[in-house]
Amino acid sequence: MLKDYSSMSRGELAAELRRLQDDLEDLEETFQFHMRNTSDHISGSVVAKGEKELEKLGIEINKIKRLLSAE
Repeated sequence: MLKDYSSMSRGELAAELRRLQDDLEDLEETFQFHMRNTSDHISGSVVAKGEKELEKLGIEINKIKRLLSAE
């Protein structure tokens, strides 16, 4: 579910953008670490779930960037 950012100030949007970008970076690093450095089998559903989370964060980041550029 996408968050509604319409009631946030520019400062709040900028802070939320930084938080989401940090979350995305952390998730990407964790995901890549597990994909490269584990000898355990990683199921397709786990991979799909990770990719879905990355995609959702990317959508949220782009949404905030659009709001910040419109102001």
